[in-house]
Amino acid sequence: MVMVMIFSNKCPKCNNSRIAGPHNVHGGDGHHVKIDLPGIKTATLDSFTCVNCGYTEFYADRIGLNNIKRDGRFLTPLSSQETMHSKRRCITCGSPVSPEDRFCLECGSRVD
Repeated sequence: MVMVMIFSNKCPKCNNSRIAGPHNVHGGDGHHVKIDLPGIKTATLDSFTCVNCGYTEFYADRIGLNNIKRDGRFLTPLSSQETMHSKRRCITCGSPVSPEDRFCLECGSRVD
């Protein structure tokens, strides 16, 4: 089981419970870091840091995560089951929509 700092409130490296965050992550030019997606500048990353050892975890916000799901480069291909269910996407937010859905479960937009 992988311990995730934001859910366990403990550092997975040193087991300390003093976690600082969330902090917006900024690039060297003072702007938010952008994840490299084809033709898209994604959204903000937040970080959480252990004040004892410095271990840090990063998380994309909801808009950025939807962009990554839609246009990201993946280490492993989708299974045939996931591919079958992910062909239809919401035109507003890019979330997968099943054939029987009339509204996007993520953003509420009409999809039929």
